[in-house]
Amino acid sequence: MDESYPLKITFREMRESGAREIPIYCRDYRCGHHVETNADGWADDVRLSDIGPRFVCERCGQRSAEVRPNFEPAKMGDNPG
Repeated sequence: MDESYPLKITFREMRESGAREIPIYCRDYRCGHHVETNADGWADDVRLSDIGPRFVCERCGQRSAEVRPNFEPAKMGDNPG
């Protein structure tokens, strides 16, 4: 695997953690284009890092993307106790 793509969690691990959506960011920092999609269609054993190199940005044409799980923000509030 290319060192510029760190190994990431599998879709199974991501879904078990409660995340269902994945933001996909163009790897060209000058572009900034991103989309968000549902992760339910991906096989459980596929890693998020496996699919990043397959994407091509619709805006700038850059091949590869940064794919991240979209975890829910932490809930803040009173601490029972």
